[in-house]
Amino acid sequence: MGRIVVCDTGPLIHLSEAGALEFLEHAGVVLIPPVVKTEFMRNTAGLLLPAWIKIFPVGRSVAAQARKWISADIDAGEAQAIGLAIQEDANWFLTDDGRARRFAESLGLEVHGSVGLLLWAAASGSIKFRAEAHRLLDALARSSLWVSEKVLHEAHGAVDALLAE
Repeated sequence: MGRIVVCDTGPLIHLSEAGALEFLEHAGVVLIPPVVKTEFMRNTAGLLLPAWIKIFPVGRSVAAQARKWISADIDAGEAQAIGLAIQEDANWFLTDDGRARRFAESLGLEVHGSVGLLLWAAASGSIKFRAEAHRLLDALARSSLWVSEKVLHEAHGAVDALLAE
């Protein structure tokens, strides 16, 4: 089956806004829980998710655990996505939320965000040209995702090291 990637709502929105959602498909089989689809639709004026993103239900025990995490200040979509990542033994969990990232890492998940996904796409050859990678990083920085100048500068430097043009 290849790499299993579970994603919460943030990266789906941010990558869509940046015109870079297609690179998520290159990362592997992408799974999201139903609540993430609902959040995505609500926050993107009904933009449709691509067919390659699989809506995958969480089991009862995972749903119960996710409810406990929600009461500990983890968003519903993030909690269910973290639960799905554990349930499906995902290789990657994608989130752009700092609290969800730290929590998922504490549970042993390998966590990446939208910027990291674009850097992976450059490193893996999915993004072939330096100018394209820089354009996508800048588009991501203009999206609803807050990216610090430091992180953006470091990401551009990483692209320069990864891609010759």
